[in-house]
Amino acid sequence: MTQHKDIQNPDDYTDKDYQKWEYLLLDSETSREELEEIVMTLAHLPTEEAQDLLKKFEQSDRSDEVSWLEPAMDEGKMWLLDPKNAREERDLKALKLYFEKQEKIVDLMIKKDEHTYRIDQINIELDALEQMAKDESDIGQQQEIEIRKSALHELTVWEKNHLEETENEMKMEDKIADTIKASITTGRYKELHPWDIEGFHFDGEE
Repeated sequence: MTQHKDIQNPDDYTDKDYQKWEYLLLDSETSREELEEIVMTLAHLPTEEAQDLLKKFEQSDRSDEVSWLEPAMDEGKMWLLDPKNAREERDLKALKLYFEKQEKIVDLMIKKDEHTYRIDQINIELDALEQMAKDESDIGQQQEIEIRKSALHELTVWEKNHLEETENEMKMEDKIADTIKASITTGRYKELHPWDIEGFHFDGEE
């Protein structure tokens, strides 16, 4: 394996360098050692162009000649996304919070479905009790049915109240999440997915 490199300064490279690398990466005459050298450089060059070249090479017929390509690409992605200033750090933290809000919204959706399901089940049982009350002639049984109906009506009110609370919380979390997402100005953070930033952890983060 080629020698490990330190993080590269993007200002040290021009479009001609990227064009040369692309040509060499896809050229059947390029030696394996040179492929590894280019990949190692690109993996430590925090630019979108470097990531694009690594992705293009990954799809080529020669990608398996660099056995450590995948971890190199992961490392390159980390260097690219690493915050360079206070604003970018704030945006990355905001993105993490946005994804946390999205997870919470999903949990609330599940909770909403659970309340809705229980309300439907209660209504089905109430319909059954209504039918039983019509068919029942025994006074004691009729009283038992009414007691059960009363309890179910109370449970329906409880479930509907919690359903409304859950729906209101979902709406609020959704608005907060959208506002947080809109506040992110760092371009390379805007289209990321949760798995793209799993490796980033800030001091104080659980």
